[in-house]
Amino acid sequence: MEESIVQPDVLSKRSKFTYSVGHVLNDVTAAMWLSYFIVFYYRVMNFTNAAAGYFFLIGQIVDAVSTIFVSLASDRTQTGLFHYGKRKTWHLIGVVCVLISFPFCFNLCIGCQNSKFWIQFIYYAIFITIFQFGWASSQVAHLAMINELTHKDGERVALNSYRFSVTGDESNITSADLPIFRKLTFIVIGFGLIFMIIFHVGLKESNQTIEEKERHSKLISTSNRKLKQMTWKTILCEKEFYQCAVIWTSARIILNITQVKYIFIDNIF
Repeated sequence: MEESIVQPDVLSKRSKFTYSVGHVLNDVTAAMWLSYFIVFYYRVMNFTNAAAGYFFLIGQIVDAVSTIFVSLASDRTQTGLFHYGKRKTWHLIGVVCVLISFPFCFNLCIGCQNSKFWIQFIYYAIFITIFQFGWASSQVAHLAMINELTHKDGERVALNSYRFSVTGDESNITSADLPIFRKLTFIVIGFGLIFMIIFHVGLKESNQTIEEKERHSKLISTSNRKLKQMTWKTILCEKEFYQCAVIWTSARIILNITQVKYIFIDNIF
């Protein structure tokens, strides 16, 4: 019985590969979104620069709220949909939301091309909301799955590096006109969907019973790896929490601003 507990800590090459591709859809859609959403809504769809900024703000707010919601909800989920696994269930929900919303974010306002400004604004805001929720759901579930797959620190570090390594150079997307945006959207979605199928079919989420989890916790304690149960209040009192938050937030701000402004460099010079 002890062997069945220790075994999941050592992941096979197949599990490592399938896990590493589980974030590709998020990567390719985020690359296109951050790089060209201003070009699309301002230059192609003829929205005002303020409206394009509001679209981005709506997306960021939804992303922030969804991250907290999905984090709490996925932790409280027991076995997931049809015992599919609690992390993979939320990851799948995110994938579906991204697939059904992202093509509409970079396309004409279907049935409302000639409608009033506020109607088109609401139309795109709805799909942006769905997209950002799905993106956050996939990201949180995929990252949280690391702790479900293995209890070894070395394996966790390796998995975290794999999820960032399987990305392409999707930032080199041209923005000539609407038909090209439409084609690029379906290419990005199709490319990401292939890897999502590989992820969900190839990776099996660990479904340990309560007894196995208790025995595993005892095994960890005996090997001098004591785990301290922390509530959100105690987490807020840890200085490491704020250090990680500042580093991560600063890095993301620099990356996002760079991607958004990069396409306008040729106009400046």
